[in-house]
Amino acid sequence: MVIHANQELILNRHFSLGEAEDLAHWQGLPPSEPLTEGLYPLTVEHPTQELWPVNETNATDCGEVILPYGDVEKVIIGIVLSIITLTIIGGNSLVIISVCIVKKLRQPSNYLVVSLAAADLSVALAVMPFVIITDLLGGEWLFGKFFCNVFIAMDVMCCTASIMTLCVISVDRFSQIARW
Repeated sequence: MVIHANQELILNRHFSLGEAEDLAHWQGLPPSEPLTEGLYPLTVEHPTQELWPVNETNATDCGEVILPYGDVEKVIIGIVLSIITLTIIGGNSLVIISVCIVKKLRQPSNYLVVSLAAADLSVALAVMPFVIITDLLGGEWLFGKFFCNVFIAMDVMCCTASIMTLCVISVDRFSQIARW
């Protein structure tokens, strides 16, 4: 049995299964040599580099496969992602400000909530604007290789801080309920 896909099929995520002779006739391609080991003969055809669009001016790995969006799609994606980012910035800022201003909220358990809000705010300020720009350009990274590495480090660091703060909050809540 052969699993075969050409560039158009891969980009549209359509693959075809069939006998080697059927596929060769169907796509006009010669079948490759089957592997004789194992229960079933298997043909593996590796995609070549020309299957994926290559950005000749940008050698970084931060961008994904370039996806051409229309103008309407870019506007909708930009508006939705901007609203999400602004909501995250506004909501987490309000949490931090409210705990700092209201004296009744200044409790050790709320400091963890402020820490979570600060971690999420750092994601919204340091990571999401660059993700929005990259998504609007269809996956093309414009900011250079050095900043690509800085961006990846900031993304991992900020998201890990948020996740670890959630873990600490869950342990704190459990210890309060279980009365450790």
